[in-house]
Amino acid sequence: MKKCILLTAALLLCTASLFAQTKPLTPYEYGHRWFFSFQGGGLIFNSDNCSRLISEGRASELASVGVGLALGYNFSDAHGIRLYGNYSRKTGVCEAYVDPDADPKADPIPTYTYRFSSTQFFVDYVLNFNALAENDNPFTAKLYAGPGIAYTFDFTDPGHPEVWVYDPNLVPCMNLGFIFEYDFKDDFGFFADLGLSFYTERYNGRVSMGFPVDMETGLQVGLIYNFPLSKKRSW
Repeated sequence: MKKCILLTAALLLCTASLFAQTKPLTPYEYGHRWFFSFQGGGLIFNSDNCSRLISEGRASELASVGVGLALGYNFSDAHGIRLYGNYSRKTGVCEAYVDPDADPKADPIPTYTYRFSSTQFFVDYVLNFNALAENDNPFTAKLYAGPGIAYTFDFTDPGHPEVWVYDPNLVPCMNLGFIFEYDFKDDFGFFADLGLSFYTERYNGRVSMGFPVDMETGLQVGLIYNFPLSKKRSW
């Protein structure tokens, strides 16, 4: 009888230990998982003198298309980090110029613009609000923010009589935004990214004449892949 009791107790202890150590993963747990994403979409670049283009009905020239790649790691379901890089070609705007020898009755000279290429690299902290609320569903809202560095190059000549641009430039920058994501059970997902980026002077090839920070607003869509873990997680 005593042997039966001891054997039963041993089996119960082993069973309890087994369930305490492992737990099946749900499709929407992200802790200790790597992820990779690709995105692209529209950007609006706002720097010195951009209001002149808007007043001339040329606001569309401030728009551009950007593409980006990210590689990240989730330390837990709620907290992660990503390395994000993107590329776009933007429009800069020069200050106004009045030719003293021009006929005052002639049509005004359109605002001088120039084009340049830009590549940025950011290290972003990522916060998953669903995990904070302990929601286990395919929709995810995320906040990201982080510092970075930007490189601008391949400037065109603005053709302005009194203005030139510096080429190339390497400046610090800052990234901030929200991601709204939907994930499938097979580790793939898609998302929309609404972001802001801030750059210090010389980013657009010019020493700032006013506010010393250039700003960019973007709305992009993308695909994400969350690398799978094993089927069970240790606790």
